[in-house]
Amino acid sequence: MTKNSANPIVEQPKMEGHIFYFSENQQKYIENAASFIVSGIERGGCVLLIENEKIMALLRKRIARTLTKEQLKKVLSVNNYDYYYYSRGAFDTPSIVSYFSKLMQPYVELNLPIFTWAHIEWNDEQEITSKIISFEKSANNVVTSMKLLSICAYNADRLTLSMKESLMEHHDAMMTDDGLVNI
Repeated sequence: MTKNSANPIVEQPKMEGHIFYFSENQQKYIENAASFIVSGIERGGCVLLIENEKIMALLRKRIARTLTKEQLKKVLSVNNYDYYYYSRGAFDTPSIVSYFSKLMQPYVELNLPIFTWAHIEWNDEQEITSKIISFEKSANNVVTSMKLLSICAYNADRLTLSMKESLMEHHDAMMTDDGLVNI
């Protein structure tokens, strides 16, 4: 765990919850994601990282400085485009939830704490806001039933005010680059 993080959720994360991360600064985003991953592994869990290739490469490099090779095996990385679009070619909630359940099943069976960090990005699609809100409602149910600690990260510049407000309704807390607020 990095000591210089200003964000309490990454310094001492709870073991379960559904958190909306509203990110405005890529460097702080990378610092927070790396701290979250390392913290989850150090707490005896496994981490599912759903991220784009560019940021994933930076995160792998960053966490490799702290984690052992054995610990790195507990970090499952998935390209976020493949995760959200692979099975149907569109942002489809049932497909995403089904894929997630399949990915997590082996870890659930091992009874390990599970931490997830998902960077939600999307193509230009009609009605994407309603699709994302539907996804977050389903994700909230899955996170609660599986007792996960799950961070759903969004780039601030891609969200409208109404979308941000809707996302806040379907999460336990909101994280920014610099802090955490229960909502």
